[in-house]
Amino acid sequence: MDLIEPSYDVLWGGPVLAAADGMRWIAVPMLVNHRLVGVPDDGDGSAAYGWCYGSLAAIVAAVAVWDPATQDEPLGWHKRAGEPARRAPERHRDPDHNRARCVHGSYRHTGRCDRTPYCTEFMKETSG
Repeated sequence: MDLIEPSYDVLWGGPVLAAADGMRWIAVPMLVNHRLVGVPDDGDGSAAYGWCYGSLAAIVAAVAVWDPATQDEPLGWHKRAGEPARRAPERHRDPDHNRARCVHGSYRHTGRCDRTPYCTEFMKETSG
């Protein structure tokens, strides 16, 4: 996705990094990390999607290489903030990227969560 000259979003308290297909992508500082939120242009200002990252630099890098038309979610996040997971309108064009993930961003087909050994989604699979 093409990054834009950041502007400050007063409601969310962070820079708007990109705008595409009726969404603004805003980097919001949190207490111990940063969150990328997708806010619809025609909504009430509420976020439709969100992902947590360890730093602002990680968000900028992820947004710069993300294609929201074909990829459900950006790369590098460690927590999905809310459900349901985002689904790209042309997701069939990038099936490898769009495989199922746990709430921490690890691909389910790997059999383990890279973030924590106590991920409930993987614990359910191993406990029967």
